[in-house]
Amino acid sequence: MCCDHALDAQVPGGVYLCQVSEKVSCGACCGLYNVADTSRPAMEKMLRARTVRFAQVPRTAAAIDAFARETTAIEPQERPFPQFHHCPFTGLIGKDLSRVGCLLHPMATGNNGVDFRGLSYYGGLACHSYFCPATHQVAPRHKKILRALIDDWHLYGLVVTESDLLMALFQEIERRLGRKIHLEAFYQYPEAVQPLMDLLRLKIDWPHRPPEADTPCHYFFFDLVHERPTVAYARLGVAVSRFEVILRELVSLFDSAADLRRAEERIEAGIEAVVGVFREGTEGQERD
Repeated sequence: MCCDHALDAQVPGGVYLCQVSEKVSCGACCGLYNVADTSRPAMEKMLRARTVRFAQVPRTAAAIDAFARETTAIEPQERPFPQFHHCPFTGLIGKDLSRVGCLLHPMATGNNGVDFRGLSYYGGLACHSYFCPATHQVAPRHKKILRALIDDWHLYGLVVTESDLLMALFQEIERRLGRKIHLEAFYQYPEAVQPLMDLLRLKIDWPHRPPEADTPCHYFFFDLVHERPTVAYARLGVAVSRFEVILRELVSLFDSAADLRRAEERIEAGIEAVVGVFREGTEGQERD
């Protein structure tokens, strides 16, 4: 588990979220998940194939541009969000190609310290200066929890940009516990880690997304092009759910009040599984 990072003091929000370990990184702002098939096996196959192909590309502007055109030609171009650019230079990096990263970065294999990011769609300045809303909006203590505990780039990148969802989940956990929760609590009670991961995986496994929005890809820019719909409570004849924000951020459509109740029960069970570990630990301390 990682905790502090050398770049924390240099980024907005004080917690560096991009390249955090050998296995964990985020490429969401590069449009990584803006693909038709966001399953981990499909994305791993796509990224690995790109990485292998790019290793053979001469490091010239013409050859790199040709790689981008060829990638666009051979990969499916169905995009859940057509306005959200998907960068063809996102691949796998690291000693064991175990995390997502930029194939144009000066530290990437084969680039010999040369920064080729100026050849990307948004140019090198965007790569240097853009930080997703989560860096500003999510509490530092919660960002440190995510950074330290998630051990897979696929889940990490899908979850870490979900500011409103994360804030709602952690707020509910803390409300029930009656205190703020920090990374150290998970060190003290490691049995709480898996329930938290299961709760976060609702982002991937949520069964109530409507067919036209059946993707975990998150459009997190502020232009309001893709606002998430609210649940049609009036049509269902029920009051607004206590989990309204969570349901909205997971993108939910229900055919009946019973479907809504089942969704609420799943969220309730996930939150209580996390809270229960800490609650039992505290009660055990009090008994001692």
